[in-house]
Amino acid sequence: MRPGGLTACALLLLLAGCVAEPPPCTYTGKPDRAPSAGCLTVVHGQMLVIEGWNGRVSPPGGHTEPGESAQCAAQREAWEEAGLDLRVGRLVHTFDTGFNLYECAIHPDTGTIDPHAITEVRRAYWLPLADFGRVRWRFPEQGRELMDIISQQSSKD
Repeated sequence: MRPGGLTACALLLLLAGCVAEPPPCTYTGKPDRAPSAGCLTVVHGQMLVIEGWNGRVSPPGGHTEPGESAQCAAQREAWEEAGLDLRVGRLVHTFDTGFNLYECAIHPDTGTIDPHAITEVRRAYWLPLADFGRVRWRFPEQGRELMDIISQQSSKD
């Protein structure tokens, strides 16, 4: 996709309503209820992030739909924003906004990053943990908080 704009093909798909459907939710445990949820996915020292059209980054995530569990919202939002089919695991943190952040793993058959929510995100990519201080986070202090969460997870493993 061209930086700063939609490709003609993507715009036609959006206008025609031919947007792919997310995979069915695979979470089978006790459903959590939260206003919003997302995925924390760290692979080989890099975290999956999305960059909004405002240039700010965050983990993939967003609002839950009516009747949807927080875990299913996290899986759906990751698919919409990053194009990856992730498997939702344990809750790692609930922010003061009510946002539930879950540890998520990549499904082996997911493919490559290919955002479906092209009107919501500029791009999705793997951010090296060493670069957390070099990006503009969606929320102030988010990078530091996420690094603390990742460090706590590593010490538990």
